[in-house]
Amino acid sequence: MLFRQSYQLLSAVRPAGNITTNLIARFISRNNRLQQCLSKENDKDSTDVKLSNPIALSEDTKKFDDGVYASHSTQNDNNVAKATSLTCAHPNITAPHVDNFLDDDDEKSITLPKPLDVYTEDLSDIGPYLTSTFSFAKYANKSRIIQELVKLGVELYKLESKEGMVQYILGLDFDRDVKPYITFLYDCGVPADYLGHFITKNPYIFKEDIDDLHTRIRYLRAHEFNINMIKTIICKNPRWLLHSTKDIDGRLSYFQTNFKLKGNEVRIFTVKGPKVVTYHMMHIMANTFSIKQDMEFNDKQMKQLLLRMPRLWVKNRERLIRIFEYVHDEMKLSHDLIVQSPHILLCRKNRLQQRHMFLVEMKKANYDPSKPLYVSPRALVSGTDVDFCRNIAKTSIDVYNEFLKTF
Repeated sequence: MLFRQSYQLLSAVRPAGNITTNLIARFISRNNRLQQCLSKENDKDSTDVKLSNPIALSEDTKKFDDGVYASHSTQNDNNVAKATSLTCAHPNITAPHVDNFLDDDDEKSITLPKPLDVYTEDLSDIGPYLTSTFSFAKYANKSRIIQELVKLGVELYKLESKEGMVQYILGLDFDRDVKPYITFLYDCGVPADYLGHFITKNPYIFKEDIDDLHTRIRYLRAHEFNINMIKTIICKNPRWLLHSTKDIDGRLSYFQTNFKLKGNEVRIFTVKGPKVVTYHMMHIMANTFSIKQDMEFNDKQMKQLLLRMPRLWVKNRERLIRIFEYVHDEMKLSHDLIVQSPHILLCRKNRLQQRHMFLVEMKKANYDPSKPLYVSPRALVSGTDVDFCRNIAKTSIDVYNEFLKTF
């Protein structure tokens, strides 16, 4: 009973195969050339026939099954016909392939190494010349620019902290991009042993136009700066050459106008404080206001402070005020004494306080030059603790150290 039911089920499924066979027969009958080719090749092995585009045939079959074969484009029919006629006339001919363009001699001359062969050729140089890196050490043995900068004494590790500087330096050509600037700096008076320090402080000079640099030097010469002055200015402040002549002229005019400086005084101030000239103008103006209003120095005293100690204008404003208050209120130094020894305003407050209190303990805190045992404010803040004890306090360093433990 079970076998009989299975046979009936199989009989019910069987007509589906007949329908597929009929569809293929109808498709072949509509293509006369394909039917002729198939009839000629019935006696041969069916594997010899190779269609150049079997996907097109399968797509056509799908369209025929869906009932839309009649609307198929004639171009696809022609393609199928050409491919079929070619394979029928020459069953062993297939479509050309790119690999067949190589000659037999070329193929024989190519010998590929085996996978496990030992390869002794150095391949370290193969690849892009400049890859992403944050250190010059990667190209120290390959890059000539790095080797030449090291010979000059440039501290390359300090340049690595500047954003984009590593890639910029590696992209320079020494003869084209660096050598003309070194010659220019040497002609301006920069010593050969100082070139490395100069480039370390100002590596951006290679981005400046060489003609602009000559113009900025000629500007100083036109304002009666001699060669030694120019040498001192660019050695003390290597970034001076990054500023245009218009910018430098405006900054010097500010100091000359606000402090009533003469031409020679402008040159003295510039040589003593070239970093002040190129510093942030907002900071310069804020310190000028504090020195005049908060510390109550008059115009004449401010002028003397600028010519003697221009570094006061680049010092932190809050620290400068705190030190002045301690010197003026606690140590009782007048404005005139401070102007005579402006170095005391550059000392750290903690260090100044320790030494002053030790002199008070030793009863030697006398800062009035008209009285005996006068202590110079500049000598008070100069030198090491050993120098202070030997020259000012006239005692041993052990006594001073014991005092600091109780301070």
